[in-house]
Amino acid sequence: MKNSLFALLLAMIFFSCSVEDYRENDINLQYAAQKWELVRMTGSFANSETTGDAMAWQEYYIFNPDGTFLRFRTQDGNNMEARGTFQVIEYDNDEADYLELVYESGKELRGSCNADDTETLVYRFPRALSNTWMICGGPGLDYELVQN
Repeated sequence: MKNSLFALLLAMIFFSCSVEDYRENDINLQYAAQKWELVRMTGSFANSETTGDAMAWQEYYIFNPDGTFLRFRTQDGNNMEARGTFQVIEYDNDEADYLELVYESGKELRGSCNADDTETLVYRFPRALSNTWMICGGPGLDYELVQN
């Protein structure tokens, strides 16, 4: 009886946290850098999803508390790097939060529909980011938080 009461109490505490609490923790970069790794690529055709080593390239972002980012990509044995700044755009309503990146170097890695030096990554619950490049024919790139 005590075990089931304890389990019920624990579940109530766990589920009393709102989605907003988790979202804030996932994108809060005040104290430590975060590493987000590419885990899935999708194309514009049905069943065109690839993961792991089958993806066209491997890459990850490092988002730093000072508002800077690094992007590292390995493709066909070549290592590439990009640098820039970002800001977290948060909404008060239920719309998706996102990261707005501005590239200072390595602009060839930028995946965007815009002609400028920006890229947008949409925050998805839980602990996932997706690019918006697929809206204009680029691949869909999905990232997961691997280090917080």
